[in-house]
Amino acid sequence: MYYRLNEFLNSLEHYELVKLKQELEKGTISVAKVLQEKIRELEKKHAGCCTTCSNTLDPYNTNNYTIIFGPDDFRKKASFCGLDCLEYFLIKLKQMKKGEKNAEKIE
Repeated sequence: MYYRLNEFLNSLEHYELVKLKQELEKGTISVAKVLQEKIRELEKKHAGCCTTCSNTLDPYNTNNYTIIFGPDDFRKKASFCGLDCLEYFLIKLKQMKKGEKNAEKIE
């Protein structure tokens, strides 16, 4: 991530860097707020295809479902073209979790 931030800063002109620095020092730009808005925007987007069957998703179809799961520091997102694909995914996810628990018991 440091590399990408550095790449972004390298793309700015000197006057833009100075202005950005001044705004950050004054507190007129809340970095946390900008980051939160970007994260929210990305989370709202549907993926381009169904995670289960790989059908192309129509972003305006009301039958699309997207779930966000995983620990807070490593969120994952999966989109589905219908309830049947979502159910299939959840069944397989439950089976994986049971397999992990059984493996822990054996050890």
